[in-house]
Amino acid sequence: MSVSTAFRSSLRTETAPPWWLPPSILTLAIAAALLLAPYPPLQDFAEWVYHGAMLAQLAVGLPGATVSLATHPVPNSLAQAVLGLLALVLPATLAARVFLLGLLGASLAVALALGRQRQPAAAGAFAGVLLVSILCNATFWNGYVNYQLALVIFAAWFLLPPARRAATGPILGFGLAIFLSHAAVFTAFCMVVGFRALLRRQWRGATLGLGPLLLLGAWYVLGRSGEAADPPPAYDSAGAFLAYKAYTLAKLGPYHNFVFAQGGDEVLRPALYWAGAAVNLLYVAGLGAALGYGLWRGLRSRALSAPLIVASLALFVGFLLLPRMGQHVINPGERLMLPGLLVLLLAVPLPPFALRGLATLGGLALTANLLVFTLPNDTWAVPVHFDDMAAMGSARAMFRHRPTSFACKWEELRHSDATGAPPRLPISFRTSLLETSAAPYQCPVPAGP
Repeated sequence: MSVSTAFRSSLRTETAPPWWLPPSILTLAIAAALLLAPYPPLQDFAEWVYHGAMLAQLAVGLPGATVSLATHPVPNSLAQAVLGLLALVLPATLAARVFLLGLLGASLAVALALGRQRQPAAAGAFAGVLLVSILCNATFWNGYVNYQLALVIFAAWFLLPPARRAATGPILGFGLAIFLSHAAVFTAFCMVVGFRALLRRQWRGATLGLGPLLLLGAWYVLGRSGEAADPPPAYDSAGAFLAYKAYTLAKLGPYHNFVFAQGGDEVLRPALYWAGAAVNLLYVAGLGAALGYGLWRGLRSRALSAPLIVASLALFVGFLLLPRMGQHVINPGERLMLPGLLVLLLAVPLPPFALRGLATLGGLALTANLLVFTLPNDTWAVPVHFDDMAAMGSARAMFRHRPTSFACKWEELRHSDATGAPPRLPISFRTSLLETSAAPYQCPVPAGP
């Protein structure tokens, strides 16, 4: 190597940004969007914050509570329990933002640590891919905070040394936290632990660790008294079924269509809408190609973890088989696809150049996408219900989220924080620690002038 070549190489190394900086900037951009908007623009989040405020109300014995605590363990409950604890010492609206900052910080820390552990040649890029497609993805913007918390805990599980992941204590501790966060991610955790025990014939830790948790699951199933499930919707054809699954995969991309009262991008900014859809398709195609190459390379070198590959395959099969709706849950297959993708990303050796390209495309597109939140404040006061989509021409739009779905709940929390009076509106979700006999509450649309 010549002196000039060595100098240029050294100069590039010294001027290159730290590997952790790009994913950190992306996380800060997301945090800014959550903090600077009138309230966090996550579709269901305001309702979960409302549950946390009601839990705090129950804890201090304030009069007027219209809810009671469930008498059985509830998988979809850890996030609102944390929100309730925060609401005991902070105003509920401030507790919500503190919770989100903690969730984002944990997501970044876990993503960076997994990048260093699994893809050291492109650690920052791998962390960026995890943020875009797993930890701050479509379900994050839908406000499914219980599910997102479960994904963060599940991802942190893989930071443990292999021997610890076979021990009873870690399996029981992580399993309990994931069980209380979300049932679908707990299913993925059980598959990872169970297939490892089966294929490596190490039964003790898995049996003792998962046994009590499966009993809790049985208690939940026997104790719940939810509404009767709707029959799963039928597809017009096998092609429609496969198209819906392909669309779910495309949601792994960085573009999100935020729909307000005036409509979404497909109505207001059609060029942006179609460009965003193209970016998502390009991103997912690149991600699929990188995973395919990693699988081929891992098979050739016999470097793949059989338990992880089998668990990932089982989760993707579940994703393919589940209907569009089950037990009042929209797209339950997506809840298995994401942990399946996480496991696969951690199991295969991915090409660094592909990771860098995906992280650059995903990070830039998602950051630019957040500029839509610079809207007039009065836009945030009008809730958009699912049934409103047809009227605004958004019924068949893709990648959509409705940030103002529970605008009235956030306004009620602000009123409660300002006056000290307990929240007065009924809850809208039944899948939590709270039980009520009231009908699910839908925010009313304000009357026109």
